[in-house]
Amino acid sequence: MKYKNLNLAFLFEIIIGFGCIISVSVLGFSGLISLALIGLKPFFLEREPISDEKKYWRFSYRVMLSSLIIISLFIISIFILINFVPSLSKKLPPIDKILYLLMPFFLMTRGVIGFIYNQKIE
Repeated sequence: MKYKNLNLAFLFEIIIGFGCIISVSVLGFSGLISLALIGLKPFFLEREPISDEKKYWRFSYRVMLSSLIIISLFIISIFILINFVPSLSKKLPPIDKILYLLMPFFLMTRGVIGFIYNQKIE
């Protein structure tokens, strides 16, 4: 089963991811509770059977791979800043807040990449 309107599903992920990034920035670890809102997606969006499974799974794979590459670059850039640029590492927020942002950032980038790829397909 997939969501009938994929654009709306990806937009929902972008909004939840961005909201969670803001709540983690403000509240710290307890801001991750806003990720629970992604569980409401099945209640708001209609589902339909997948007509062409091969095409859908290829699309899902491209979205996930692109999102993981972006997250990997984000992690690598954080470690480079912390380890090799000591003057900038003092200006960064605490490392625990940065690591808490990985899941919401992944959710938001997955929504953005999926929204862009879905526009190319249609």
